[in-house]
Amino acid sequence: MTASVLARSARAASGLTQSELAIRSGIAGSSLSLIEHGKREPTVSTLEALLRATRHTVVTVPTVRSDAARIASEIGEAITRSDDAWAFRRFLQLADNLAAERGATRVGLALTEPAPTGSERWDAAIAALCEYRLKADALPVPDWVTTQTGHPDNPWAPRTSDYDIPADPTRVPAEFLRRGILIEAETLESV
Repeated sequence: MTASVLARSARAASGLTQSELAIRSGIAGSSLSLIEHGKREPTVSTLEALLRATRHTVVTVPTVRSDAARIASEIGEAITRSDDAWAFRRFLQLADNLAAERGATRVGLALTEPAPTGSERWDAAIAALCEYRLKADALPVPDWVTTQTGHPDNPWAPRTSDYDIPADPTRVPAEFLRRGILIEAETLESV
C-alpha cells in the first residue's frame, strides 16, 4: 500500500477532514494534501504522526498482494476515467488476492478500510467481496465491511463488457445479494 492510499484511507475511516487531521497531527494541510494525492512521499515519522492522529497504526502483512484499500483506490481512479473494464479487472484482482491468502494474511488484506471509490455500488461490492472471502474460512470480518450496506432495493451489476449477460440471482453469494450487488460466485473464481 502506498503512503498516499494509507493516509487517505486512515483519514476517511476516522471521519476527519484534511483540516482537522492537520491540526491533530501538527502537519501542514498543504503537506497533507500533497501526501494524499501522491505528490509527496512522507518520512516514516510523518506517516506515523498522521496515523496516530487518526487512531491507526501500521501493521505489516507477509504478502506482496495488494489489499482492499489499494485496490479500492485503483477502482476509484478507473471510475474517474470512466473505465468500467479496468475497475472490474481490479475488483477481480482483489478476489484473486483474497483467495490466494489464508488465515491472518487474508484478514490483513481486508483490515484497512478503503477510502470511498466515488461509487457507493463499488464500495458495497468491495465490502461484499471481503466478507465473502473471509467467511469462506470462518475468519473475522472487520467492522467497516459489515457497515457497508449497499442498496438491496436497487440491484446493480458492474459492466464487464459490451456483451454482459444478466446475473442469475440464485448464483449470487448472499454477501453480495444483501447489498444489491449482482455478481455470480463463478465470476469470482480465477481462470
